[in-house]
Amino acid sequence: MKKLLTLVIFSLAISSGFSQSAQVKNSTPKAALEMSTKYSEKALWFRSKDHYNADSSLYYTDKALEVLDDKEPLHQTALKSLQLKKMSVGQDLSPDQVSALSKAYQNKALWFKEMPHFNRDSTVFYFDMAALLLQKVKPLPYERLANLYLDITDRANRSHNFNVVDSLAPIGWAYYEKIPESKRDKVLGYDLLINWALIKIIRGEPKPGLELFVKALDLLKDDLRPEIQLKILKDKGRFYYQYGLPEEEEIGVQYLKESMIGYQKSDYPEKNESLAMAYKLLSYHFGASNPDSTDYYMNKFKELLPQLTNPFHHTWYYYSMGSNLINREKYEEAKSYLIKTIQLLEEYNLTTIDTYQFAHSRLGDIAKAEGRYDEAIAYYEKARNSSIVINTKANTVYFINKLFSVYELIGDYKKALEYYIEWSEANNIIEVERNERSLRESELQVDLLKQDKKLAANRQRQTVYIVALIIGALLLGLLYRNYRLKQRNNHKLKILNEELAHKNILLDKHNAENELLLKEIHHRVKNNLELVKSLISLQSAQMEDSASKDAMMASQNRVQSMGIIHQKLYQGENLGSIEMKDYFLNLGEGILDTFDAEDKVKIECAMDTLELDVDTAVPIGLIVNELLTNALKYAFPENRNGTIQISLSQATPKTLSLKVTDNGVGKDASAAPKGTGFGSQLIQLLTQQLNGTMTENNENGTMVSFNFKIETAA
Repeated sequence: MKKLLTLVIFSLAISSGFSQSAQVKNSTPKAALEMSTKYSEKALWFRSKDHYNADSSLYYTDKALEVLDDKEPLHQTALKSLQLKKMSVGQDLSPDQVSALSKAYQNKALWFKEMPHFNRDSTVFYFDMAALLLQKVKPLPYERLANLYLDITDRANRSHNFNVVDSLAPIGWAYYEKIPESKRDKVLGYDLLINWALIKIIRGEPKPGLELFVKALDLLKDDLRPEIQLKILKDKGRFYYQYGLPEEEEIGVQYLKESMIGYQKSDYPEKNESLAMAYKLLSYHFGASNPDSTDYYMNKFKELLPQLTNPFHHTWYYYSMGSNLINREKYEEAKSYLIKTIQLLEEYNLTTIDTYQFAHSRLGDIAKAEGRYDEAIAYYEKARNSSIVINTKANTVYFINKLFSVYELIGDYKKALEYYIEWSEANNIIEVERNERSLRESELQVDLLKQDKKLAANRQRQTVYIVALIIGALLLGLLYRNYRLKQRNNHKLKILNEELAHKNILLDKHNAENELLLKEIHHRVKNNLELVKSLISLQSAQMEDSASKDAMMASQNRVQSMGIIHQKLYQGENLGSIEMKDYFLNLGEGILDTFDAEDKVKIECAMDTLELDVDTAVPIGLIVNELLTNALKYAFPENRNGTIQISLSQATPKTLSLKVTDNGVGKDASAAPKGTGFGSQLIQLLTQQLNGTMTENNENGTMVSFNFKIETAA
């Protein structure tokens, strides 16, 4: 026990001789090699039988390595030899001694994360040493390793950069899963997953971040301890706020406010860090929209600052003060705060964090506002390059957009277009990752907006909202199309005026790009419609009223029918028309899948190949969607099998004939109408739009036929 205590105390004193080593390293290579040899001999002495002390041997081996320059050829052989010796240190210690020594290294790493002795390299070094020791023990101490990796992956400790921490997080989780289930501390598992999920969000990977977050919440769903509930509330607020979607940001703000009040009244160990995080995010949220609220949370943070020993909090405060002053156009005062931010980050070797990126970006904003465009470009490029180094995708996209805006402002349209294309492609990837999310687990749905108590009263409002979303999505697609066409046409005209000798080549390129643009627009519209469909699906999943669910499903199918048309447009060779037979088959498959009726109902399309323009295809598609939906709802009760036939023909260039027939039970003329009647009204309106007539026959099933005069359609 005495030997163990000596080892622990000695390990905590390791940093005392660093200054002398630094002086030797800065002298001649020969002097450094001589000093390294002396340290190496001392390390060997402590490995001898009479005075064995593994910790002392490790200390002097590290000292011997420290004074050597890895770029100096004279030192290469000594470096390799010492690294091999270092790997062998600790092999003769008992498991308890290794665990104690590793814990001492872990504590030393945490000591170096605090001011005024903050040193990120030292933090990383001691964390690595702690892990190296534990990983040599047989059998592996899984719980100790999981606890160690919890500290390593905690962003508040700021050990490795984002990329490295992201690769270490699954290792820590793997150690946790190897702990016998009966001995697992679920709070430890929860914290490991939360650390990992937040790293994913910061790196611009929302989908895996969401999956990890749901998995973490599931671990503590039955833990009702007040401190655990407050921890979950705080993490929900942070996660929702940083997840990236506006509606979830509002949810996150509510959770953050509740957790802030709870921690202000508590004495939990994580109180100060939790309050610091809440004040930060709430000041971000209000930003320029509510300066009084921003000032309030900044002042609360300033009051807390003397109790915070992590330099990241101090640099963040200076950055935020500078940013807020920019919003109020106090540029000179803002500059001093931002420059101080950058100086502190460089002093502490913290140039790989996002505050460093954004401090340069905000200095670029000042330069741009004051007309110093070259300086603004230099700041924005510095911010973008710093973001690329640590692979924070969302930040990189933001800085690229800044560069695009400056080049557009100074009239360098060629460079502006290059950055715009780069921004568009990168932003597309991020948006797809955000929108391609699986449905929330029940834990994520509990008490977010209390919709279950308001559904009956809000049905009409929900319908209006859904229709507005559909119209908004279509308008967004059209506006975006007009914007892109205008931008590209202006750019091409400028090039044509400057390079008349290449007129024919540029015209060909212009036409090809327009065709690509049209496909891209249809793709975007289809994606927007898919987003609307997903939103409707999410909404309906939270409904208990069957009538509301049916209305939501009908709206979902209508959106799907329009989305298939735009999908066909960008996938086909002809951008102006739709092949209707293939379209009807795809539409039918989607509706059968919605009603889970693939095995009992067959949809046949008895018609020749027929192409229609999009203005005619959309209303016809919506009509067929309504008729198929009605047939699947009412024509085949009690799981009856049946067939639905669709045919569309063009008797003359000016007329179209549409028939939808089923062999179901038909309609009872005396029975009361089923459903809300919205589908029937929609069919009538679309028939009028196409200048058509409709007839219905209910013998041996139901047959609905239409005749449209397409040339004079409204």
